[in-house]
Amino acid sequence: MAFGLHKLESTLSALERALLSLRPRTAGGVMTNVDRWRSDAEAVRFHLRDEVRDRPMLVTIIGGTGTGKSTLVNRLLGAQLTATSFRRTYTSGAVAIAGEIKNLPPGWLAIEHRPVEELPARGQADALCVIREELELTKRVTLIDTPDLDGDQPLHHAQADRAFRWAHGVIFLVTPEKYQMTELLPYYRLSRRYAIPTLFVMNKAEEQGVVDDFQKQLAGREWEGARLFALPRDDAPYEPPAEANLDALREAVIALRPAEKEAWRDGLRQRAIDLLGRLGDQILAPIRLDRQQIDRLVASVRTLETPEIGLDVNPLTQQLQKRLQQRSVLYLMGPQRILERVRQVPGMVLRMPRTIWDVVMRGQGIKLKDPARTGPQLNGEELPDFKAAVTDQFTVVQSRIEDVLRSSAAGQRWITAGESSYRQARLDPATAGRIAEDELTALEKWLSERWNATPRDTMLLMKLVKHLPGGERLTKWTEAAPYLLAVIVATHHVFFGPVDLAVIGGFSIATWLSEKLSNEVTQKARATNRKIAERFSELTHTQIDQVCGWLDSRAPSEKEIREVEDLMERLHGVLEEEKS
Repeated sequence: MAFGLHKLESTLSALERALLSLRPRTAGGVMTNVDRWRSDAEAVRFHLRDEVRDRPMLVTIIGGTGTGKSTLVNRLLGAQLTATSFRRTYTSGAVAIAGEIKNLPPGWLAIEHRPVEELPARGQADALCVIREELELTKRVTLIDTPDLDGDQPLHHAQADRAFRWAHGVIFLVTPEKYQMTELLPYYRLSRRYAIPTLFVMNKAEEQGVVDDFQKQLAGREWEGARLFALPRDDAPYEPPAEANLDALREAVIALRPAEKEAWRDGLRQRAIDLLGRLGDQILAPIRLDRQQIDRLVASVRTLETPEIGLDVNPLTQQLQKRLQQRSVLYLMGPQRILERVRQVPGMVLRMPRTIWDVVMRGQGIKLKDPARTGPQLNGEELPDFKAAVTDQFTVVQSRIEDVLRSSAAGQRWITAGESSYRQARLDPATAGRIAEDELTALEKWLSERWNATPRDTMLLMKLVKHLPGGERLTKWTEAAPYLLAVIVATHHVFFGPVDLAVIGGFSIATWLSEKLSNEVTQKARATNRKIAERFSELTHTQIDQVCGWLDSRAPSEKEIREVEDLMERLHGVLEEEKS
């Protein structure tokens, strides 16, 4: 390779690999630009490697709809090889006519090569149909028929553009109706800029005046003295000059040669400069803009990290508090009332009903009506649906996140374009509901275990009574109302002296146990509230992380962008070396 072309190829290869890694995180038009840039870069690398001067030139025919490209190929070769039709956009893919298959470089156009057996060939999208036809012209030139540049299908234009950039030479074909078509004008300029050997043909001509006007137009577009050929319409009396007819065109095509070495090198440099400019304008600039938008949206979404859930499960514990209080001797009577009842036993025994007398004197048990657990109600009303409440609050968090995303045009575009991936980034709101379900199940289990448990202060008093004379017998009657313990103590003649000491001795411990009992249920409710809030916060954090990760995947990272920028600087340096 001449000058620093080996550096140019290696740098282009590195840029292609870098863009290939970026492609999954680009969207819409940027992705299309990346694909086109990589194809054009591969074309430049092909020209860098392909310095064989004795190989037949690859000459592409470029033109608009209905200009007769396939017809021109058949007329030049003198055979019906490519399909023609009066219908527009008939050729759907590039068709190569080569004298030998080996004359077509492997991988040319970077698409599949498909040999054609059945003629005439129409072409196939995203494939190069190859016709082997050994003729005088194909010994020197491989002709490439292409789809239309100005058709209504963008894919056709893309394939024609690719063939232009990979070609050694080009034939521009127009008609009197289309020689001013704007789609061809950029290619005229690029053909001159890249030093591509070029011929111009006006097909279906009916008079010399329009041919001359086309010549003047070319002169005003940097093609002064361009070789222009004219082919008459079949039913027209017009006959072009001998130096511009079909035979002259055929000879000119056979005589096409690559540009001089210096012009060829400068053309390659111009191709690389154009690639560098398009990389910055059409790919890197929108990617960096997307990255800035993503960073801003991520920062906004992160502000939703600590939502207030505001859930309170205390209503579930109020029944338990009431139940435990009703079963607590110290709560029902209090230490002073116990002493008073003990000292008043003689009068109380005389006034006891028959059922109580049986309990005291004969030891018969009695069942008092226990506070029934009527279900999860508060003041006669149904308790809140905590599971639904947590689910709804998580849905609100997700809605706020989406509102932040949709506040940006870029975010709206990403949600619309990547709807499936965005849905995958959103957690199922039922996951939040399961948090309340799990914690409330644990709370209900705790409540159930304590629902029929004897309060610790009552247990302490029972232990005290057990050590009194006849105490073992008394413990069998604890299912009766707690205040009967005082009566039973009195009937066993221990209300003077020992019982006072026994009860008074237990006051400090029992009072402490009673206070702890009164706080136990409240503390458990608070712990459940805190656990639900913590798990809800963790779930929200996970949701935010997933959405931010989804956002981050919409564009390359800052590190990857800088790597591409470094390669661009390297490419610019190589081009500056060649210029000097």
